[in-house]
Amino acid sequence: MSSNQTSNKSAAVSQITTHPALAIIGVLLGALTSVFTGRLLSIGLADVQGAIGASSDYMTYITTAFNAANMFIGPLTVFMGAILGARRVLLWASAIFILAEFLSPFATHNPLVFLVLQTIAGLAAGTYYPLTFTIIIRNFSLKYLYLGLAIYALDILASTNIAHLVESFYITHLSWQWIFWNALLPAPIMMFCVYFGIPRQPIAKPKAGMEFWGFLYAAFAFTFIYIGLDQGERLDWLNSPWIAAYFGVGIFLLFATLFSHARKPNPMINLSFLRSRNFLILGFVLVCFRFLLLEPTLLIPSYLALLHNYRPEQTAAVLAWIAVPELLLAPIAGLLLYKVDSRFVCAFGFALVGLSSYASSRLDPAWTGETFLFDQLITAAGLALALTGLIATLLRSALKVGALSNPVNILTISCWFQTCRLFGAEIGKAILSRFLKVQSDFHYSVVSAHINGDWLTNDRLKALTFNNFGAGSGIDDAKVKALIELGGSLKQQVGLLAFSDGFVLVALSAACCILAIGFVSYSPPLVAAKSSK
Repeated sequence: MSSNQTSNKSAAVSQITTHPALAIIGVLLGALTSVFTGRLLSIGLADVQGAIGASSDYMTYITTAFNAANMFIGPLTVFMGAILGARRVLLWASAIFILAEFLSPFATHNPLVFLVLQTIAGLAAGTYYPLTFTIIIRNFSLKYLYLGLAIYALDILASTNIAHLVESFYITHLSWQWIFWNALLPAPIMMFCVYFGIPRQPIAKPKAGMEFWGFLYAAFAFTFIYIGLDQGERLDWLNSPWIAAYFGVGIFLLFATLFSHARKPNPMINLSFLRSRNFLILGFVLVCFRFLLLEPTLLIPSYLALLHNYRPEQTAAVLAWIAVPELLLAPIAGLLLYKVDSRFVCAFGFALVGLSSYASSRLDPAWTGETFLFDQLITAAGLALALTGLIATLLRSALKVGALSNPVNILTISCWFQTCRLFGAEIGKAILSRFLKVQSDFHYSVVSAHINGDWLTNDRLKALTFNNFGAGSGIDDAKVKALIELGGSLKQQVGLLAFSDGFVLVALSAACCILAIGFVSYSPPLVAAKSSK
């Protein structure tokens, strides 16, 4: 590289940021806070409900409001980031986020105000991830970008797995209010890093064709579809007019947005490269990856609660260990990317997840949290390798088609990544919840048909009746208690079989990811691309 090129590059970097390290630390902390807050709210929902005495239906809309607001603000962040600049957006969003989370516990007596505050908090937190991805790409030297991607992947994974432990600590040693006040600790540090790390920039003057309405339509489209997915299982999907309306309006607005953009392209967003084969495949893999995350965050906690009556703090102690290999493997994955094709790193990670999930499918009623430890360590290592390799493959494909050539393209990728991430989590949760329900009904019908009138069942029922009668109950009460105990055993057996099927489904999803990665065409490494320029 010539001295002129070097000086030009240095000048360009100096215009992007004043202190790159502070800028990157700030946005990574913001992304961590966003995911962590959402996870704490989801995990601590029962504790908050018990404290404020709200209904279950009302509480589900609290998490829906926060996450749907995350989805809504994603497309608008592209517009705001291009016009106002990342610094203004992040500082204002952080201030609003802190205020909304601080006030939320004081508004729990008023359901509407509480819902509005959580919606505002979700809108503010939803700006973090798209701008985090953008700032990392623009400010990390390509030479160190793989390590930056590893940190970014670790940001997502670790915050997901340690949330149970932190929530348990808050409930046990502090109070439920800290589920919301947790954000008051890292957010000011993030604001400090952003303030000194990202330079001021003038507000851009809108150019011809730069319209706000297209982004707004897309935001509403994604949000309505997201709400339909989030509330679908509870309201029985399309049997509910509300769910049908959410999906209908969302799909209509989505087609209207695409038609409007095709007729009159907006210069602030570039969708052309998203139609490439690699991006379509990687979008599918990213959605599937979010499904794989449900193994440690949904399947194992549900199994332990049903079979062994684990309390949240006991489950937290099991899941906290998952973060340990992720802390080690994510940086190692970043280093491997300098020597190994990112597709191989990604596929190997998915293979580890698939194998450990298949091993966990051989469930036994005697399995406790400690039994899952080895399999989950393997799963955690696989997730770290898979996500780091996946993001690297995405950026290599983006660089190949010129999608990193200007801020508009980078913002488009960031918004696309955020949308796939949120939809992946919601689609995965909807599919797995429905799958477990269907399998539970299936196994219940099969098992109950076999035990109905079976002499072994009758002998066990008589033994349970005798035990309860001997404990001082009358004969009628003893029979009722025996039936309840037998029903509980049946419920556990049915749940065990359904969870086993759930682990198999996760393993099959990992296999689909490996197959999909095989169809991703080769793209040159980021470091090689830099040296060739």
